Amino acid sequence: MKLSATILTSILATSVVAFDKWQPWGKRDYACVNVYQGIPDYSTVKAGQTIHLRFNREPTTHCSDPLNKYPGDEYSVWLYNNPVRHLDTISFDQSIKIVSGIRGAEGVVAVKIPEHLPGVKNGDAWYLRLSTDLSTAPQMPTIYNAAGPFTITAA
Repeated sequence: MKLSATILTSILATSVVAFDKWQPWGKRDYACVNVYQGIPDYSTVKAGQTIHLRFNREPTTHCSDPLNKYPGDEYSVWLYNNPVRHLDTISFDQSIKIVSGIRGAEGVVAVKIPEHLPGVKNGDAWYLRLSTDLSTAPQMPTIYNAAGPFTITAA
């Protein structure tokens, strides 16, 4: 028995679920950091390239309440490869801390993509995540912004 192309395409489409970077990556995790300059989604960057991220805590389309009444701790930037959601947790092939100790009041950070990256299955599924904790807020939430997916090529 042959399956029609429409049915086969429908089955394949429902079996592939894209990673939604705006959903929480953990408990009490909110996409409330506004990055207005950085890496465009689906772009290509070179290993060793410096990216300038400009950010603030203004309301975003993903977070109407940026929890501004609570000060943020220092920010950090992590590079993740191939994050995948499993129920309420995120797994990934690799994670690399790029920079930490970023003061939120500065609103800008230069991020250098590592020149030597670990081997990964999917080099087109990198995400850059800028985040901070709100340690004085109830339940100590984390706020973040994630850029990606993007591809990293050799320098």
